[in-house]
Amino acid sequence: MIVVDLIRNASGDIYAKLIYEPKKNYLLMKWIGPCTQEEVKTGSLRMLEWQKKEGVRNQCRFHVHDTKEIEGAWAGLVDWISNYFFPENYKYGLMFNISILSPDIFSKLSSLELQKRNNKVTTILVETISQAESWILEKGNKG
Repeated sequence: MIVVDLIRNASGDIYAKLIYEPKKNYLLMKWIGPCTQEEVKTGSLRMLEWQKKEGVRNQCRFHVHDTKEIEGAWAGLVDWISNYFFPENYKYGLMFNISILSPDIFSKLSSLELQKRNNKVTTILVETISQAESWILEKGNKG
């Protein structure tokens, strides 16, 4: 795995880690602790920047969001993700968003709401990174 970016809040604390897994060809965003909606947006835009440059070149079709350690709702961003973030990433080859569900009920509800949307980028919900990687390998082998 290659650490692409460590994303910090105004206090200098890391709240997200952006990691590329070249062997399985997916981009992972590991969210950590409490995040404001603006911080989630900022971190997500770093994913888009990567997808535009590296994702296109590597034909990366999968983004994984590990929300197991995130705290709080990001439901206010579901429209932004559906109407801007996913369509922009789709232009650069993204096909699937895999969310590793948080035990935090508000974060989990946000993920469920995102999955219900009819997006160009399909959202898959899993419980672990192992399940996400298995899904990627199975889907990747089917083209």
